[in-house]
Amino acid sequence: MKLNIALGILVAIMSWVTCKNLQKSQTVEPAPAATAAPSDPGPNGWNAARVVGEARPDTAGINQVSRAPRMVHVPVDALPPASASHKAYLASAYWHLSQAVQPTDTSVHHNYQKKWLRFREDQTFDILADGQTLDTGRWNWDQVKNEIYLSCNDPYVNNTWVVNDRSFVMIWKGNTALNVTGIQIKVQGHRTLPWE
Repeated sequence: MKLNIALGILVAIMSWVTCKNLQKSQTVEPAPAATAAPSDPGPNGWNAARVVGEARPDTAGINQVSRAPRMVHVPVDALPPASASHKAYLASAYWHLSQAVQPTDTSVHHNYQKKWLRFREDQTFDILADGQTLDTGRWNWDQVKNEIYLSCNDPYVNNTWVVNDRSFVMIWKGNTALNVTGIQIKVQGHRTLPWE
């Protein structure tokens, strides 16, 4: 009986102390939020593919924006060289950027469908279309994150991409620390180019 009374008094005291601490914490002004800027902020400081600044309450909230992604510096040399298996895998086919989707641009696929990539084991690649070499760049592969790094002058290709691969079909997703475009590309491997 005495033990129950002692425990009841202890619970009452602890409840009172907890209440007092809660009251004190509610009266203390909150610390200012950290305002660390993203590593590569886009327009208006937002680290996003597109920032729409106008209010349109009478619409569904979807704005069509047809504009090239901003150019970013892709640190291909910051990684160790790609593995021999990744070099052989990419160099064993011609890769067609056959389809692309993006939430803010339903016509983005027009910037990819004619493009083909030819990777070489020296970690360079060409962007080809209609039998012409449009650009040459450098590539690397982050094995830990399963991301391909592509550095070139084409803003639609130049970036880092998360890779989901099944045999000779890959899906590249623009959702990495560097790539905030939200673009997803279907990349298909072929033995020959269509114009050869």
